[in-house]
Amino acid sequence: MGYNRAMLFQSLGVLFWFLPVAGFIILLYLLKIRRREVRVPARFLWPPITTDVRANTLFQRLRPNLLLFLQLLIALLLLLALARPAMQARGALGRQTVVIVDASASMGATDVPPSRFEAARSRLRTLIREMSASEQLAIIEAGPNVRVVASLTSDQRKLLDAANSLQLSDARGNIDEALRLAAALVGNRTGSRIVLLSDGAFPEVADFSPGKAQLIYESFGKHSENVAITAMDVQERAGGIEWFVGLRHFGEKPVKGILEFYAGGDLVDAREITVPPKQAVGQTLTLQHAREPLEVRLVLNDALPADNRAYLMGTTEQTIRVLLVGEGNFFLERALALEPSVQLDKAPTVPESERGNTVGGGTYALIIFDGTPVVPVKARAVMVIRSKGGPIAELSGSIKVPRVATWERDHPLLRYVELGNLLIDNAPRLTPAPWAKVLAESQQTPLIVAGEHAGRKWVGIGWNLLESDFPLQPGFPIFVANLLHWATSERASEAGFTVRTGTPFTLTTHPGEQQLTLKLPNGQSQLLRVNEGSVIVPSAPKVGLYEVVGKRTRLKFAANLLDSEESNIAPRSALQLGGRTVTAQASIFTLRELWRPLALLALMTLMVEWWVFIRRS
Repeated sequence: MGYNRAMLFQSLGVLFWFLPVAGFIILLYLLKIRRREVRVPARFLWPPITTDVRANTLFQRLRPNLLLFLQLLIALLLLLALARPAMQARGALGRQTVVIVDASASMGATDVPPSRFEAARSRLRTLIREMSASEQLAIIEAGPNVRVVASLTSDQRKLLDAANSLQLSDARGNIDEALRLAAALVGNRTGSRIVLLSDGAFPEVADFSPGKAQLIYESFGKHSENVAITAMDVQERAGGIEWFVGLRHFGEKPVKGILEFYAGGDLVDAREITVPPKQAVGQTLTLQHAREPLEVRLVLNDALPADNRAYLMGTTEQTIRVLLVGEGNFFLERALALEPSVQLDKAPTVPESERGNTVGGGTYALIIFDGTPVVPVKARAVMVIRSKGGPIAELSGSIKVPRVATWERDHPLLRYVELGNLLIDNAPRLTPAPWAKVLAESQQTPLIVAGEHAGRKWVGIGWNLLESDFPLQPGFPIFVANLLHWATSERASEAGFTVRTGTPFTLTTHPGEQQLTLKLPNGQSQLLRVNEGSVIVPSAPKVGLYEVVGKRTRLKFAANLLDSEESNIAPRSALQLGGRTVTAQASIFTLRELWRPLALLALMTLMVEWWVFIRRS
């Protein structure tokens, strides 16, 4: 660490107090001491006494005195310490400092070798080594999930280990949350600092204030030369499928490269492309058949590798076969017909091929019993509409004009469904099974129940739909769409799906699962806890293919960046944070206060002065 030679005083006016303090000390040495006169036989017996009397005579010339010099030095040192002398030093640390390291995808750019992220981590290590014993530092990782990797501490070894544990993601970073967390840690402390190590590739942060802390932004990156895959989609056409890929160039020079298409791991097409600067282009490939996963690779020399690959899974929409058992229901049939993936069959009774106590092996994903007795079926999902039998509920009695009092608005079946104005002519009293959850109820009886039992999903509606205005309300087709999605969610998971990196999501699991293993593209694994038949995946941090494995579960999904803001890797020289502009600083100085060694030196001088006084006494 380099120090400037010039010293500055943060309270310079304190030094002017040396003149009156020094004058007062000297005056004490000049004052005449009052003595009581005593007659003695002869003066020659007390020669030192006569000398001392002459020395204390008022207005006599002040003689050199070691005690006087030491006392003046003590006063000077104490006043120098109170003036808070300091020297400028290169560095970014305050008394308490929080360092935020941007771990978003853009920090993986290699225009600063080996990457911007590694350059930021190297800068963090330098700050840690420059710490003094009186300084404290905390580290925050600003990836898709903000993580405090080290709380405020002076332990350099602990901080260096935390710096080594930082991980770069292929997702958008949550910088605004990281800044607010840093302000909560040191925003109320005078002399504290918040240091942001980033390239600035994130949106404006409005709701933020550093408080008393000083905000410092250090920028990483040299240029914006990057071509990214920003969009990918597959549409079914008469001749097969149409595969679309969108590319965008954020640099200043035209770039040539090769775009490769893979289906099921096999190369199916490769073409040379030229992407003009500051423009977006599209590429289309038509295939008769395609095996998943679908993958696109952009082969060229640019700065950011995370956006040069993209994947798709679960793109082929599978037909959902539904069996409606009963006399028929025009409104229910019309709502089911609104879903293009549904193939609806009607029958007065369940065919023998679809009956059975075991789950699976049948033709239909969902069987609806509308006013007919319930029989055991192979389908994974069953809905019962005022039907007797089945394990989900028992019906008895009759209630006139029940009104919906409460309903579970956040349940997947009733999401965006309004039941407050529902009119029902009459409904039987419904007694749900212990494992069933009441989704809607009146003051007299439950009206809609749902749950999972023995590997099968059940939905129970206590009243006849035709004896209410539910089929006429806007929420009815939404309810049917929710039913199809909820009933076939496990099947859709088995077919695979695609998510965006950094986005948390929920998976529906088999009832027998208690713990799942998430296998990442880099070969690492994470354990996921199952809670009431579902598991929360906090995020997919890297672009690539993932696999979730359990005792009775094995499904794959893909994660993509597809984020123009992250792919635009141009380093920002200024940021808009909390309504003000923060400019990147190249050379950052901090003040190293020197009052502690001066106070210690004054204490040592006081001990010497006391020793001299004792010797003379």
